[in-house]
Amino acid sequence: MSRPAGDQPPRRLTIAEIAARAKVSPSAVSFALNGRPGVSPETRERILDVVRAANWRPNYAAQALSTSRAGVIGVVTIRQPGKPLWSANFGGHFLAGVQSEIAEHGVLLILHTVESLEEEAELYEQWLGERRVDGVLVINAHADDPRLAELERLDLPAVVVGDTRGLSSLSCAWTDDEEAARLAVQHLADLGHRHVARVSGDPKMLHFAIRERAFMAAAEAAHVQMHAETLYEGADTADKIRSLAGGSNPLTAVIVEDLEFAVHLTGALAGAGITVPGDVSVLAWDDGTSATLLTPALTVLSRDLTRYGRLAASELLHVIATGERRSIAGTRTELVVRQSTGPAPSRAILGGS
Repeated sequence: MSRPAGDQPPRRLTIAEIAARAKVSPSAVSFALNGRPGVSPETRERILDVVRAANWRPNYAAQALSTSRAGVIGVVTIRQPGKPLWSANFGGHFLAGVQSEIAEHGVLLILHTVESLEEEAELYEQWLGERRVDGVLVINAHADDPRLAELERLDLPAVVVGDTRGLSSLSCAWTDDEEAARLAVQHLADLGHRHVARVSGDPKMLHFAIRERAFMAAAEAAHVQMHAETLYEGADTADKIRSLAGGSNPLTAVIVEDLEFAVHLTGALAGAGITVPGDVSVLAWDDGTSATLLTPALTVLSRDLTRYGRLAASELLHVIATGERRSIAGTRTELVVRQSTGPAPSRAILGGS
């Protein structure tokens, strides 16, 4: 059955819209929907008529009016010069999804930056004491993360963005990094690559630690030698790749776990006279506009990051409303093959550095 023209989808109907249609105040709508005294039977019925006509169900914002909630969720990042906790590509798309989801429920977002994990934990306690937020999304969990225990102690509703199953009882929204690593390694192995570099981030972060194990397992299964480099070692990464490509056991492919750095590295390799993918193939984790504007366009592990943000935010609203904790699988990661990966060269054609 189609929805009458002009009606909003049920979940998008707000308290203010109901009030406007029923010609009453928003507080009267809240009283009527929550069965509280303060409105006459006639007014209550008029409000319910509007609700029934729109096939509406109460959203988080309506519930917040009757439970003294703040109608706000928080996201905290930690400032580390030269070592971003998430890339601009991931953060921008993920937060766009978060904002899109919570806006449909009349909820606001606070984005705050601190200097340390300890300061972030203190901020959670402050927010809870001041009733500034109803819950938080925790990004970039560490393998040994004090924030998780603190959130357990405070009983502040939270969803961790990442796979913390087995580490914490907090809700989490995660993507299958193990399957993604297998896809990447198998793609390169199928092209004949047997010596691959993995350019990664801070191994203390849980998602990098999970990927480390997954990449090594996938490499062993595919009979590929995996050489690890740290993402934030700076401009000399291209020189290291060139040196590895010119050795007796030449490296022929690189997996880079950050799109922006993959773009930078591809350009740096070209500047050093190394062709992509003729000499070295490059595969990036996550997709974005810069991956396709580059020549050659980058082969990537692609996730719907905006949808991932929406799922995490939706789960946090669920935790706030019900108190239920659970883990949910986020969007799937798919391999998108473009021009930056190709067959391994039959022999090393680069001289040593």
